[in-house]
Amino acid sequence: MKNNKKFNNYDEFDNHDVHHDDGEGNWLISYADLMTLLWGFFVIVSAFSTPNPEKLELMKKKTSEAMGGKYVQPYNEISDSLKVVLKDLNVDKDVQVETLTDGIKITAQSATFFDPGKAVLTDEAQNVIKRVGEVLVLKAKDFLVFVEGHTDDVPIHTLNFPSNWELSLRRATEVIHLFEDIGFPHSHLRPIGLADVQPIVAIEGLADEALSMARSKNRRIIIRIQKKIPDRVK
Repeated sequence: MKNNKKFNNYDEFDNHDVHHDDGEGNWLISYADLMTLLWGFFVIVSAFSTPNPEKLELMKKKTSEAMGGKYVQPYNEISDSLKVVLKDLNVDKDVQVETLTDGIKITAQSATFFDPGKAVLTDEAQNVIKRVGEVLVLKAKDFLVFVEGHTDDVPIHTLNFPSNWELSLRRATEVIHLFEDIGFPHSHLRPIGLADVQPIVAIEGLADEALSMARSKNRRIIIRIQKKIPDRVK
């Protein structure tokens, strides 16, 4: 009986699983803790960062190319509609539309929109702005619209415009008002007056006709249409 009991005790011992700790468990726990900390760090960084639409679109383009896919510009439908409108109005040579990675850029020479030293839109300009605005109301109502006024370097000193800062801002504001009048959201409009601080053509060393041509190119209105970043990711 004693032998049988002893044998049974060995049997019971053999039936138990034996675990050997080789240190792998501790290593996995440390690795998991590190991953959790890194995840938390990137969440905090993302929460305090402001997304850059241009960089996001560039990343989409590079990813599509790397995966063998075809990248499609996100603003083609809007820009194509704008080009059709401008061509119908026969101003497509004076008003250009560019599709960029972060939105759409419309550039118009000031001579097309305003008389020299004035901030009142010409009749032709009002028609152009209304038609452009109709496209934006229909296809880009969730976008932000920035209107930049640019002047040349010739100083202005009048009662209404003590300097080119006031003139450029007033011109941008006139375009903004017209967009607002035809139904574009007030909160998505941004007028900007840049005077002569961002010329297209440098005028240093120019004279006579070359200087006149450079100043003419620098006098312009730029309309930028950019996707509005949702408040939750700002």
